[in-house]
Amino acid sequence: MSRVSFTQSKRKLIRHLTPWLFLLPSIIVLMTFLIIPIIEAFRWSVLDYKIIADTSEFVGLNNFKEIFSDEMFWKAFVNTILFVAIVLPMNIFLPMILAVLVNQKLRTVGLFRVLYYVPVVTPIVVTALMWKMLYSQDSLLSNILVKIGILDSSMNFLTNSATALVAVAFITAWKGLGYYMIMYLANLQSIPNQLYESASIDGANSIQQFTKITMPMLVPSITLVSVLTIVNGLKVFEEIALTTNGGPAGATTTLVMYIYDKFVNLDVSIASAAGIVLLALAIIGSLIQMRLTSKREDDLRA
Repeated sequence: MSRVSFTQSKRKLIRHLTPWLFLLPSIIVLMTFLIIPIIEAFRWSVLDYKIIADTSEFVGLNNFKEIFSDEMFWKAFVNTILFVAIVLPMNIFLPMILAVLVNQKLRTVGLFRVLYYVPVVTPIVVTALMWKMLYSQDSLLSNILVKIGILDSSMNFLTNSATALVAVAFITAWKGLGYYMIMYLANLQSIPNQLYESASIDGANSIQQFTKITMPMLVPSITLVSVLTIVNGLKVFEEIALTTNGGPAGATTTLVMYIYDKFVNLDVSIASAAGIVLLALAIIGSLIQMRLTSKREDDLRA
């Protein structure tokens, strides 16, 4: 091989390896904190692992059979689905409305953007304790709702089985309001003004402009927000642990709370099996939402 050919081959190899060298730190982090734990969870889910004795026995799918016959697992499963169903529309539409409002050319719009983002940077412990106080019977919020006849004076949102899950879901939606608003806002500012000007000349009103221009152009953000909401909703833990701890009577026990309880009781094999179910649920839910959003995007553009 000539010296010129060797140099060209070396340059080609370097050009091929350079992107992978930049990706290497991310790949290492991904392998360490995601891929390897998932593999270990799969391994533990087919074992009867005794963490104290440090012994294990292969049991196949027996752990999955056990959780599928556990009434509390199914209650946690249903609560998780309901939680996502409650949070999803709030996370899609409320930040979208706020993004449209703060996208207006107003003097104080910068201040509003900062204020809306405050919940995102507020520690979850502070957020949960603040809303726990707001939901208490003697809080200002409860007193206002009692006076207008919406709430009974003896009722607490977090201790009532009918309202506890919705109350916690609202905390989650409030916490992510500014985060998702920024996503929508970035997407809104990339929409050419000429589209709105043309629509206005054609006689389209504000609602028609929103449904025919803004909504189709926001579909990428809607897809991202939906997938993030589904994933985060399925693995919700802090809000519930700090406000209701899964109560009352299991009304707010989700799959993550179920898995946490199993780990606390050192039943790591059952917890791992439930974790695999949660992983599968997150993947399926995200794929379905992406498919529905993609179909909606095609319909709006047609």
